[in-house]
Parts: sequence; structure tokens; C-alpha cells
Amino acid sequence: MNLLIFFFKRGCIAFLLTFVLFSLIRTKYFKESKIGSNGTREFLLSIFIAYIAVLFVFMFTPNVFIANKGIDLTSENFDFVGNFKDRIDSGSWGVNIHPFRTILSYIKYSGPFHCFTNIVGNILIFMPITFLLPMIYENTRKLWKIILISTSISIFIEFVQFFIGRSVDIDDLILNVVGGIFGYLLFKFLEKKNFKITKVAK
Repeated sequence: MNLLIFFFKRGCIAFLLTFVLFSLIRTKYFKESKIGSNGTREFLLSIFIAYIAVLFVFMFTPNVFIANKGIDLTSENFDFVGNFKDRIDSGSWGVNIHPFRTILSYIKYSGPFHCFTNIVGNILIFMPITFLLPMIYENTRKLWKIILISTSISIFIEFVQFFIGRSVDIDDLILNVVGGIFGYLLFKFLEKKNFKITKVAK
């Protein structure tokens, strides 16, 4: 719970600051980019960029920094495998390339709360990306593009996490892509229901 509070506070700050700064900068310095757009699309674009900032906070905060804030990562069932030097010296790379190993481990050995936050959390965290993208950019309204985008972003995240003391896990990749698909399906559902907000892309 302490870990969720830690990320929630910093995520809210990152979201608000990025939303305001991006909106101001885009309005002041990139007026030509707004030609052919509209207020709703600009608002959604600011939300999208702000959410990317939140994703950076969640995914790229080094575990050493979290631990230094007094949070017991072991009790929180949070991945912690040491920094890059620790991995080289110990031979413990903290990399899982076996699909569903980590998912099954959480189901078998973790409590409901930690199981939910680690499995469902990895799905939910990618849904806003692929829900918002098709609304902002019409050329992303294909399932194969959404899968490609989700996979690319997730691979990039896992690559960076290797160097900041976070685990690298193919199960995270799988869950992220599933979340990306769910976000896209939610967009398609609202589009079929003729929600006006899904019609703003140019």
C-alpha cells in the first residue's frame, strides 16, 4: 500500500505539471500544429502526453530511490534486482524469458492484493495509451498498429528497466500488450456506440 501511495502522489504531480506545461508550450510555440485540430482533440493530446509522463514515473523510477524513501520493496512484492553493476557482479540478471512463469508465481504465492496490482496493474497501465491514440491520430485505428505500438513501448520500457534495477520480464510485455488491445477495444466499442469523443481525430 505504501508503494501505491508513493507512486500515486508522484504520478499526480507529473500529470498536472506535464498537462499544464505541454498545453502552454503547444499553444505558444506550435500554433501551426493546431491548424485543422479542435479543442477536444487538443485536450485529449494534453492528457495523452501527461499520461506518458505518469508512465515514466511508474516505470523508470529506480528501485534504489524507492528503497531510500523507506519503502520495504520485499514486503510490497515489488521487483528489485539491484543496479547494473550488481547484476554483472552477482550473475543475477533478473531477466525472465519464460512466458507466464511470473504470472503463475504471483497467482500461487502472492496474496490477492499483490497479485492484482502486479498482474492487472500491468494490463491497466497500458490501456489509456491505446484508448487515447486512436482518438487523437486516425492513422492508428488498426489493431495491428496498436499491437505494434504496445509491443514497441513495452520493449523499450523493459530495456531501460534493466539498467535501473528493475526486473525484465516477458510476462510484463505480454500483459502490457493485452492492456493495449483492451484499450483499443474500448475505443472501438465507444466508436460503435457513436460517442462523439471518438470522432475528433484529423
